[in-house]
Amino acid sequence: MTNVPADAPQTPGGSAVFLDHVGWFVPDMDALSDTMEKLGFVLTPFVAQHNADPDGGAPIPAGTGNRCAMLQRGYLEFLAAVPGVDTPLAQQLNDALDRYHGLHLIAFTVDDSEGAHKRLHDGGFTPLDPVHLRRPLTLGDGSEAEVAFTVLRVPPGVMAEGRIQMLRQETPDLVWQDHLIARENAVVALGGVILCVDDVEEASERFSRFVGVPVEGAGGYRSLQLDRGRLGFMTPEEIKGRIFAIEVPTTPFMAIVCLQSEDLGKTQHFLSDAAISITKLSDHALLVNSQDAAGASIIIFDKEEVWPPGD
Repeated sequence: MTNVPADAPQTPGGSAVFLDHVGWFVPDMDALSDTMEKLGFVLTPFVAQHNADPDGGAPIPAGTGNRCAMLQRGYLEFLAAVPGVDTPLAQQLNDALDRYHGLHLIAFTVDDSEGAHKRLHDGGFTPLDPVHLRRPLTLGDGSEAEVAFTVLRVPPGVMAEGRIQMLRQETPDLVWQDHLIARENAVVALGGVILCVDDVEEASERFSRFVGVPVEGAGGYRSLQLDRGRLGFMTPEEIKGRIFAIEVPTTPFMAIVCLQSEDLGKTQHFLSDAAISITKLSDHALLVNSQDAAGASIIIFDKEEVWPPGD
């Protein structure tokens, strides 16, 4: 098991696969913004997302927009439908909200998007054509720029847990700007995600084929160690046994986001001062319940532990 070292690269090279970001689907971006800012995150301005027109025309509205909370490694994304823009992506977001409010997206990042597309095709995931996502960005000096991503998605239903995708960061230096990274809560990295599923063997093996790394563990808990970041898979019984405060509204369910702190004492003091309820899991891990984190519980851990765990 490894946590994320401070000098880890932001984007992968060669055949490496990183956990790039996770995404909440939300019905009310204003309420979400208040929640995340109370947790100490700095949010980027709301931007309606667009896809590049393959024929060279004007950018095509995606039907969703986002705000992001940048970390020193990885980031958190918050997505809402854009009113009046009816697209398949917006409909998928609204359908997901009908299931539960919270985490619905996991994005992995690779350097070779063409190779990843072929691997997904060979693995039976029938990936859609790559999407060249673009969004405007205001830089720290007030000038404007455009960030770019190549996104690999699979058809709805292929991954029952939610929107699971691969991407290549085309402009990482523009995405992770220093003035956008929160410091006061001492959270520095996206460590992983815990998914609650009925059949951990099937789900973990399917994700193993998706990202190309082996499954670890047995019984009611399995895990995947990426080149940066981890995934954990638990049955409802397992998750309630290990982390008693977790509520499981349905399965499959993206239950917990795991974040790494560089100073857990500082994190705890910040959250306590903000009147955030904290459950102490150990001397090295804290739980923020889903009511205080827009539907997805958050485990914050330090360098002495790794979440999701390895066994």
